[in-house]
Amino acid sequence: MDAGELWSIGDYATIGELWSAPGRELAASLDVAGCDVIDVATGTGVTALEIARRGARSVVGVDASAKMLAEAAVRAANAKLEIDWIEADFASIPLPDESADLVVSTFGLMFASDPGAAFGEARRLLRPGGELIFTSWAASGFFGRLFLVMAKHFPERPTPWHESPEGIRALLGDDARVEEHSFPLSIESPEWFVSQLEQFSAPFMVAIEGLGPKWSAVRSELVESVTEMVAPADVGYSAEVHYLTTTL
Repeated sequence: MDAGELWSIGDYATIGELWSAPGRELAASLDVAGCDVIDVATGTGVTALEIARRGARSVVGVDASAKMLAEAAVRAANAKLEIDWIEADFASIPLPDESADLVVSTFGLMFASDPGAAFGEARRLLRPGGELIFTSWAASGFFGRLFLVMAKHFPERPTPWHESPEGIRALLGDDARVEEHSFPLSIESPEWFVSQLEQFSAPFMVAIEGLGPKWSAVRSELVESVTEMVAPADVGYSAEVHYLTTTL
């Protein structure tokens, strides 16, 4: 299954809203006025839209999923923002060399099947002096711990390179600047959150199919893990979710 097929499963427009804050926060942290920006693995366009709102000269959103790009285009039209959307694999983007002052990716490039090729392509698109900035989940954080639960049942899964500064620098070089950030995640309940993953998250839906009858026990582990990481809030539950931002 290629990336386009994978991310057309489920409904990322629904589930992705739960962790959309880092995309907006990343855009808010950047001085994009007058810049040409490419958002790789744009998904439903959260980061691209916020960058366009903040005065970028041009914004291009690239994703392998036509379904998610269609949603992104609707959101841009509703916001009256001009953004170009391109359906393409991360490792082969049909844009000229040195097309951008800034290339960003919010929880996207970390899923590349060939990260070396994907980052090589992202760097190809940058002009001299430009920056590549991407976010990824931290191993010790909320999602890192959930992925660890799943990993026990998929021993063939390679160790994620993107979950620690050491793994990121091993792949991308010692000049990678890695910072840890966090955002508050609000959910109705641990049971509700796992049910959202079941219904809408493409990676979890594929994993569930692979687990078959084992899923029931794994599901219980996930609910237990989420329960350990959240605290009661005025409405529902909340957790502080840690993630990494890398600048090259």
